[in-house]
Amino acid sequence: MIHPTNKDEKKGVLIVFEGTDGTGKSTQQKLLADYLNSLGHQVVTTREPTDGPFGQKIRNLYVNRGNYTAEDELSLFLNDRREHVETLLTPALNEGKIILCDRYFLSTVAYQGAIGFDIEDLLQRNSFAPDPDIALLFQAPLETGRHRITSGRGDTLNDFEKSESLVRVAEIFRSINRSYIQPVDATGSIEEVHQRVVSLVLPLLSGLPGPSLAQE
Repeated sequence: MIHPTNKDEKKGVLIVFEGTDGTGKSTQQKLLADYLNSLGHQVVTTREPTDGPFGQKIRNLYVNRGNYTAEDELSLFLNDRREHVETLLTPALNEGKIILCDRYFLSTVAYQGAIGFDIEDLLQRNSFAPDPDIALLFQAPLETGRHRITSGRGDTLNDFEKSESLVRVAEIFRSINRSYIQPVDATGSIEEVHQRVVSLVLPLLSGLPGPSLAQE
């Protein structure tokens, strides 16, 4: 079994994209990946839930959430993350790669916390997962996010995206006190948000081998 490294041992950079649904995380992940790839960096893009067996069960929650207890649901997220850490995140970090992950354990804390789990207990139960170097917490009015989901993407709101739940989720995201969390204003144009992301990420990469990052 591969065990996660601590911050002193790993060579790569873990950047995670967090926030309530509809804040543009996935779009910004792709834009940052394209930008860093254009600079010649080794970039790995991934997401949670993953496409593995546990992740597929989690995606079934979006349409059949009532078939699982809260503890069953949490166990699926934890098992999916353990597999993700062992098979992808730790090896890629040890190889010095830049990982861009769409959702990570902070999402589990916020969304499962919103249904009644203790926040500190959730953080402790995720302690096996390496801390990100930066967690970009995208913030926008909830109605903006809901509009992007229903009008922009043409999707139907699932059980994780209902207003009463998202209010609590957003509150929990804001309440988590970790030095690596960096709020990002997700309002404005896609390019404006991208520039905000780039300005926060570039300082993290100055010590990595590769091209000069002095200019955009």
